Amino acid sequence: MTKEAMSFGVEEHEIVNRIIMRFSHEAEAWDWFNSTPLPGHGSATARDLVREGRAQEVLAYIDSVDAGVHA
Repeated sequence: MTKEAMSFGVEEHEIVNRIIMRFSHEAEAWDWFNSTPLPGHGSATARDLVREGRAQEVLAYIDSVDAGVHA
């Protein structure tokens, strides 16, 4: 496994761990991560953004949801 692939894995798990409490099951959190387009990012999912090196944008989105900016 490359260093980049390991980094993606760590970032993916960090993001899913931050949102898992919002879902009934861990699988649902992974489904959101893999298939739900994020507002303001066209059709890009959290996974797409992480793979593009934009994990901080996903974390910023999660923080804004926590702060009530996005519903």
